[in-house]
Amino acid sequence: MQLRVATFNANNLYRRATVLDLEGFSAEARAVLNDLLELNTLLGLPTYDPPTRARLITLLEKYGFHTREENPWFDLIEARGSLYTVKKTGELTITAAGRDAWHGWIELRKELVTATSTANTARVLAAGNADVVCLVEIEDRTTLVRFNDDLLRQEKTRYPHCLLVDGNDPRGIDVGIFSRLEIRSIRSHVDDTYTGVDKRQYPVFSRDCAEYELALPDNRTLWLLCNHCKSQGYGSQEDNDRKRKKQADRVREIVSRFNLAKDLVIVAGDFNDTADNPPIHPLKNLLATPNLRDVLNSPKFSGPRWTFQTGTQQLDYLLCSKPLFASVQSVGIERRGIYHATSYGGQFPHFPEVTSPASQASDHAAVWADFTL
Repeated sequence: MQLRVATFNANNLYRRATVLDLEGFSAEARAVLNDLLELNTLLGLPTYDPPTRARLITLLEKYGFHTREENPWFDLIEARGSLYTVKKTGELTITAAGRDAWHGWIELRKELVTATSTANTARVLAAGNADVVCLVEIEDRTTLVRFNDDLLRQEKTRYPHCLLVDGNDPRGIDVGIFSRLEIRSIRSHVDDTYTGVDKRQYPVFSRDCAEYELALPDNRTLWLLCNHCKSQGYGSQEDNDRKRKKQADRVREIVSRFNLAKDLVIVAGDFNDTADNPPIHPLKNLLATPNLRDVLNSPKFSGPRWTFQTGTQQLDYLLCSKPLFASVQSVGIERRGIYHATSYGGQFPHFPEVTSPASQASDHAAVWADFTL
């Protein structure tokens, strides 16, 4: 049988956190996300000592909480008790003694993805017409079903099976799957943990490494592991690289359960890193896994390997086990959903409907491979 498998970071389908929609990894986006990371860390402390209170006040005032003006990036939800008060003079005071004194959270503001962008996402998937798609940055399963029933039905590529399990990221950028093959089972790895320097347990995966068992017509099994590794968007590069390395190394441990010389296994998704990123090379061990090969290393593929809008970086991968790699018939990268003012010097034109960054399907390309099984 012929089988096409793809991976695509869709940048959300209908609604996306406003801060994530800032173009690329802009300085503004990094600053906001770093502030949110610090704010969330401070709010989680058991006791708010004077230095902590002072820093909380600085951060909250930076985003207008002392004037009650709404900022475009996030809300601070106080469900029970209160974190702070604001006097008529505009003076903001932290009133909670610590985390247990109030119940609340930071909630990112979201905005609608343009209808044209959503339609272009459907165009990318329809153009690829894969039998199985690992999807990255999807809001939730309800959204996935709606997109499948509405947009993909119009493109005549509706899938009989779609599944998504909520991951560890509260921003609605989870991993899911479209499949024409029956989904026998799914195994989530959201609860995989590692021990931090403070001896506490932390989730390995920023989102998940969702493991799908898919039924082939001859009753064999195709295993698909969908990933979305730690982003490069905020935090220090050193910390991000370490986290991404933990994730990639854990994926290697997971696939070690299989006999990669015989089993049909694909590791797919947005790894958010290049193969040669110094100094610690986060993906090195995973990419060196025996009998697990990148389809872009197949002799069936030629040309630039980039999958991200910079036009230089391969961030998206399809790694396959030995029998699958041997059966590769063709490999491609669908870049027509990405907007670039010059179409990368005229070499990579986009769909006519892609006219701006706001209307592009995604800042990632889709990667696909055809197999004969």
